[in-house]
Amino acid sequence: MNKNNNLFVIRSLVAPSYSEPSFTSSKVTEALSGETVKILEKEKDWLYIKQDDGYKSWLKDFYGTFETESFQSDFMVTEISPYPFGVRLKYYKQNFFTVNNGKYISDKKPTLLDGKPRPHKIIKNAKKLIGCPYRWGGKSSLGFDCSGLVQTVFLASGICLPRDSWQQSEYFIKNKIEAKNSCPGDLHFFGINNKITHIGISTGGLGIIHCQGWVKEETFDKSEKIFNQNLADIYMHSCSITLDLLS
Repeated sequence: MNKNNNLFVIRSLVAPSYSEPSFTSSKVTEALSGETVKILEKEKDWLYIKQDDGYKSWLKDFYGTFETESFQSDFMVTEISPYPFGVRLKYYKQNFFTVNNGKYISDKKPTLLDGKPRPHKIIKNAKKLIGCPYRWGGKSSLGFDCSGLVQTVFLASGICLPRDSWQQSEYFIKNKIEAKNSCPGDLHFFGINNKITHIGISTGGLGIIHCQGWVKEETFDKSEKIFNQNLADIYMHSCSITLDLLS
């Protein structure tokens, strides 16, 4: 492969990525419109890619174009329409454009991807997504998995996280807290046999916004009407995100 042509820009709204170069293998994540990924390997019309979060997977090459320069995606859609929450945009001559040069028109300004943590935005962004469907490997409002929801919401709030729930647990593990003491935006982790299998964003105490079937707000506090027994049964630990950001 030409080393000067090792970038790939995603031009479909959502590009599913797999564990192997085959649609019959497991879907593991997604790349979204406007993302630029690095090509590590090529096998026929499949690309082994690395995303900004370090995640590696296989992607079919018809989801985008080979480029020598990254798409300048300095902004991100943080509404559900007219484009999915998570789509990247560029800013040019006082207008926002998609990677395919579509003009983004909305009364809501997209979010600047400047890497400045805004933890106070986490719950606001998460609540916009309530009702969005579950989709294995999903990272946009077209469909999320549990860790994809957390990663996308945090990115929209200026915080870059790893892709999978167990990696997100490790990222904050030094800041374990009692679940009842969690603040809005902190994280609750769940699993079986000491293996993390689920994650959600704390709304404060035992409240949670998470994606399980769809994005919803529940709690593992038995005294509340929206109590989820299954969550209570597999609760593992909680982590403060502000402690980490301030350390």
